[in-house]
Amino acid sequence: MPDTSTLLEDKADSTELDLSSSPVWNDTLHTADLWGRFTHLKLLDLNNNGLTSLPTCLEVLSSLDILFLSENNFETIPECIGKMQQLRVLSLRGNLLTTLSSSNLPSASLVWLILTNNKIETIDPNVRELVHLRKLMLSHNKLTSIPQEMGECKSLELIRLANNEINVPLPSEFLTLPKLAWISLAGNSIIQCPPTTHKIIPKSSVSYDESNILGRGASGTVFLGNHNGKEVAVKVFKQESMGSDGTAADEAAINGLVNHPLAVTADGIYISDDGDSFTHEGMVMELIKDAEALGKVPSFQTVTRDAGPSDSAQDMSREQVLSVVWNVASCLEHIHSSVRVVNGDIYLHNILLCGDGIAKVSDWGASFVYDDKDDSAVNCFEAIEVLAFGRLVQDLFDWHLGTALPDLTEPADFLGRSRGEMLGAGKLFDLMSSILQPRQCERPTFSIIKTKLSAMPEFAFCAGTPNHD
Repeated sequence: MPDTSTLLEDKADSTELDLSSSPVWNDTLHTADLWGRFTHLKLLDLNNNGLTSLPTCLEVLSSLDILFLSENNFETIPECIGKMQQLRVLSLRGNLLTTLSSSNLPSASLVWLILTNNKIETIDPNVRELVHLRKLMLSHNKLTSIPQEMGECKSLELIRLANNEINVPLPSEFLTLPKLAWISLAGNSIIQCPPTTHKIIPKSSVSYDESNILGRGASGTVFLGNHNGKEVAVKVFKQESMGSDGTAADEAAINGLVNHPLAVTADGIYISDDGDSFTHEGMVMELIKDAEALGKVPSFQTVTRDAGPSDSAQDMSREQVLSVVWNVASCLEHIHSSVRVVNGDIYLHNILLCGDGIAKVSDWGASFVYDDKDDSAVNCFEAIEVLAFGRLVQDLFDWHLGTALPDLTEPADFLGRSRGEMLGAGKLFDLMSSILQPRQCERPTFSIIKTKLSAMPEFAFCAGTPNHD
C-alpha cells in the first residue's frame, strides 16, 4: 500500500482536500516539498484530527481560501496561518483557545472567523487590525467583556456572542458599527430573559415520527408529530448543542414570549424533570403545510448574505415582494415595541411563505431580550436589526424586481453583481435611504417604518388586509 505522501501527491492538482477525521495524515503535514505542489488548493479540511500545532511549511499554500481546523486541540492560533495571504474563511471551532488575537491571522484577507466553543476569555486590542472581517462566531466561550477596539472592525456585519460570561455593558464603539446587522447575546448575565411558564406542556402529550423529518437546524430537528390528537411540527433540541446560536433553554424562553400571527413560534414547550432541574427537550409548533423558505443560507462566497432565492421562490411578483416586506416589518415592529426581543437572524432563509400567501418570521435560535431601561442599548439593538431588515428588502428587490435600493453602507457591486436600475425617487426611496445607511442614530425605528409603509399607496393592499396586520 502506498504511503500517505504518495497518496497526497496524486491529489496535488486538487482545489479541495478533505483530511478530516484521519490522524494517519498528521505526519505528512510536515512534508514541506509536498505542499509546495498544491498550487491550486482552495479548501483544506483538517477537522477532528487531534492536532495541537501546524508546521510552518503550510504557509506555502498561497492559494488557500478556506481552512477548517475544528474539533482539534489547538491552544493558540498556528503561526503559519498569518502568512496565508489569500485565506478568507477560518474555522477553529471546538478547540482550546483562550485568547482572540490577530497576531497569527491574515488581517488583509480574513472575512469569516469561527471560534465557537473554545475557552476564550479575552479579546486582544489588536483585534482592531481585522479590518475586513465580516462574520465572527464567538458563542460558547468565556468572554466577560468586549473591548472598545472591536469598534474599529468597520466591516463587521454579523457577530455571535451567545452563552459567554459578559457581565459589563457592551462598548458603544462596538454596538454602533456601521454595518453590524446580526447579533446574538443570549446566555450572558447582561441579558435577562424571563422564564417560560405559560407554554409549558406535559411531555407525555407529545409524540413524533423520527422517520418523518420536516427540517433540520443548528439547534435541533423538526419532525411530524402529534399533540393531543392534532398533527403538529415537533422540534427536538440537540442537548448540549454548541452551535453558533444560544442554548435550547434560551430559544425556548424566547418562544414563550413571542406571540404574533406573523411569527412562527411554539404553541408549547415540553421539558423533562430529573428531580433536581428541568431540561428543555423540545417544542410543539403549528404544522404549516406547504411553507417554503424564501432564501438560501449564506455561502462561502456571500458570507453574511443569503446566497439567492430558494428553489420555490425564484420568481415573485411585485405584489408578493411588497407583501413580504409588510409582513416582516409588522412582526419586527411588534417584537421590538412590545417584548423587546431581537430576532438576531433576519434573513430570507428564515422567512416562510405559507400556504395562505403570508410571509412569517421563523427561527428564534439567535434571539435575546434586551433591557428597556438602558436607552442607549435599546436604540442600538433595534437599529442593528433595522439594517438586517434593510438587507432583506434589498435582496427581494434585487432578485425579483431587478431594482437597486439606495445604500450608503456598501458599493453597488458589493456582491460582485449589479443590483439593477436604481429605485425611483419617492417615499419608498427616502425610507430605504434612511434604513440602509451607516449612522445608526439616523435609522428609523420599526414603528416609524411600519407607519411610513402604511402611508404609501403601493402598500395599501397589505395594510388594509386584517390577516397581514
